[in-house]
Amino acid sequence: MDNLILLLTLGALSGVLSWIGVSLIRNYALSRQRNAVASGDTTPETPRGGGLAILVVVLLIFMPVGLSIGEPSQVVRFALSGVFFGIIGFLDDLRTLPRVARLALQTLAALIFIPSAPIHEIGLPYLNLSLSEPMAYLISALWIVALSNAYNYMDGIDGLAGGQAVLAGTLWAGVGLIEGDPLIVLLGLLIAATSAGFLVYNLPPASIFMGDVGTTFLGFSLAALPMLTVSRGASSRLIISGGLIVGLFLFDAVLTFFRYLLKGQGRSHAYRSHLYQRLVKLGESPYRVTTLYLLLSTGFGIAGLIYWRTTAWMALLISGAACLLLFIWITQREIASEAPSSHGV
Repeated sequence: MDNLILLLTLGALSGVLSWIGVSLIRNYALSRQRNAVASGDTTPETPRGGGLAILVVVLLIFMPVGLSIGEPSQVVRFALSGVFFGIIGFLDDLRTLPRVARLALQTLAALIFIPSAPIHEIGLPYLNLSLSEPMAYLISALWIVALSNAYNYMDGIDGLAGGQAVLAGTLWAGVGLIEGDPLIVLLGLLIAATSAGFLVYNLPPASIFMGDVGTTFLGFSLAALPMLTVSRGASSRLIISGGLIVGLFLFDAVLTFFRYLLKGQGRSHAYRSHLYQRLVKLGESPYRVTTLYLLLSTGFGIAGLIYWRTTAWMALLISGAACLLLFIWITQREIASEAPSSHGV
């Protein structure tokens, strides 16, 4: 790819700009916090909103460069939807939005992007599933909104959401490189590099959090990447691969959501019983939990690439088995940790 060096340079530049942006946001938030503490209005806490730098830097570079190497309507629609998702996240950071209102606004944001790259086909093992136009829009909207929220809920421990974005962005840049698609390489590199710049301040112990403004934008971006790639001529198997790349996040978020529904707590806004949070409650350090999740996510990413290249149903089976084993392992540890106290009663 003739412009690979340029794309790599832009990726490196975006990482530096993100690092600077997060630093400025962090210093501003700490300054306001010090003033508030001095006046007795609040107590010190870790600042939020560092993900704003990711959104701004990605779109600042993606818009002008993307228009020169990609389909203008896809670039513009992605940017508009990304800004909309960021605004919704920012409002949610300021004051928790009602769930119905948040989902409705996110659906509108998704519908801005979907006409440029709807999911018309899904490459399943032994079957290429074709979708009607209404079904394509419905599945596309569900995919984008679901991943945006799942990513948001998984940002509850130092380094986890940012580390997953670095991994996923790098994998998508690799996919774009193999496909010879500079637009996908660019977007993957921007996501990976800006998230790496953010991680400088977010690795355990974190000195700033991403906030909804960053997590919802990253969730949207990682949902949009397989849609963009397939719409630009790549195999429809990449829709499933896109799910596998973020498969551990999706499993954790969906499992927790349905557990709350079964307990009649589905109306609560934030969930506190994710598998990674349960590991921390069992005494694991945030660093160890984040490392475990990123190692497992690397395996999921490899499974996604294998599925893309060979349609190997074993990639799906092994990924599903890994999720099940993780759930069983954590559950058994919780049962064992509760056993002594129950004997002592």
